[in-house]
Amino acid sequence: MNKKLFSLCLLCLVSRQRQLVLLLLYHSLFIIIHGILYRAGIISISIVLFIHSQKVQKIQRAKNLRILSFCTHHILTHLSILVVMFAASHQNQHVFKTVSTTTKTTSNIRGRRRQPTRTRTTHLLKIKAAGAAVMDDTGEVTIRRRPPAGHKEHLGMGSERFAFKMEAVTPEGERIDNEENKPRNILEEIVWYKDYELTLMKEKMPLSLVRGQVKLAPPVLDFKQAIVDQMEKTGQPGLIAEVKKASPSKGVIQPNFDPVKIAKAYEEGGAACLSVLTDEKFFQGGFENLKLIKEAGVTCPLLCKEFIVDAYQIYLARARGADAILLIAAVLDNQDLKYFTKIAHSVGMKVLLEVHTYGEMKRVLSGDFDIDLLGINNRDLGTFKVDLNVTVELMATELGKEVKERNIVMVGESGIFTIDDVNVVQNAGCGAILVGESLVKQDTPDVGIKKLFGRPL
Repeated sequence: MNKKLFSLCLLCLVSRQRQLVLLLLYHSLFIIIHGILYRAGIISISIVLFIHSQKVQKIQRAKNLRILSFCTHHILTHLSILVVMFAASHQNQHVFKTVSTTTKTTSNIRGRRRQPTRTRTTHLLKIKAAGAAVMDDTGEVTIRRRPPAGHKEHLGMGSERFAFKMEAVTPEGERIDNEENKPRNILEEIVWYKDYELTLMKEKMPLSLVRGQVKLAPPVLDFKQAIVDQMEKTGQPGLIAEVKKASPSKGVIQPNFDPVKIAKAYEEGGAACLSVLTDEKFFQGGFENLKLIKEAGVTCPLLCKEFIVDAYQIYLARARGADAILLIAAVLDNQDLKYFTKIAHSVGMKVLLEVHTYGEMKRVLSGDFDIDLLGINNRDLGTFKVDLNVTVELMATELGKEVKERNIVMVGESGIFTIDDVNVVQNAGCGAILVGESLVKQDTPDVGIKKLFGRPL
């Protein structure tokens, strides 16, 4: 039994199910306590019986021994179980509640529309039928970092070599679909591939070499201050204009993609900062675009728009000229957010933390780390559906009041196409906006920026 529990613990650790590991460890401890109590009781009663047996006849002694042994066995068994159950009740209640909540949250993202979690608290908003902010009350990370059954390589070149193990073999030798090894949504697929991609990147360029390049990188520009300055100067949200060629939902957005040309047009149009997509497989970007833009003389601070899951990516971003990085709460727990934020700050970069749900926002705000900028993504990265009301509804909660009291610069992300959209997120409390598709697809992005803010051409 101990071997089975040990195996289950290892399995849960590999799959990052920490609450289940905790539960199994509790039950292992309770079984040990039960055994100790039972044996201690048997020894105590045996001593009493031995003393008593010296004072009665042999026949009566044997009869009493059998009766008392039988009663002792059952009494001590039930007594030790009751003691263990009483001691475990509080902890088990907490663990089972957490596991149940996590399971419900995970099941909600498996290709189905997210539903609001029922709660008795009055501050959570009701979800509109059209769908907007996800007002869950957990905020736990639901994206698995890597495939449970690992990766599988096929013949080919580049990204085509990567695939998931889509089959599993039963004990009877039957081949079946491996549902658990399939990504549940687009974001999880991106993160899974990122794990594989990083392995190849580290083989080509070790971390020690990347950190050496950080010392040779251009001086860091103040990403946050550039936004604040523009906001104070114009009375409108500071613009983070995005340089990207494609996306998983739209495909190729700008077929004539030239990162330097686009970056210069953004700067001329009045962007405060630039966001540069560096993901290769899904967005057709690259870390080299950061370097190209920086070397071209663009003076806007640069945000490395990457799905960061490893410290290696942070150092590489700085080495290529980034002034800030993006961290996504749906992918990273607070421990990771704190660790990666510390690394970014150590090399002078700012951090844009991104949330999409009430639970994620609450979790991030309760973390013991500094928040430079907090972004609310109106796009659900699981389905890539966009709703501008996500920002409006989250900022209308007590969390919106908290960020204003803490003077945190809020960034509205995705779904912003017109001056009306800009006004919506600004009125909700955002001091900056991140805009990509509506600008990058235009042949004259500088003119697009002026139209977006209603400024004279």
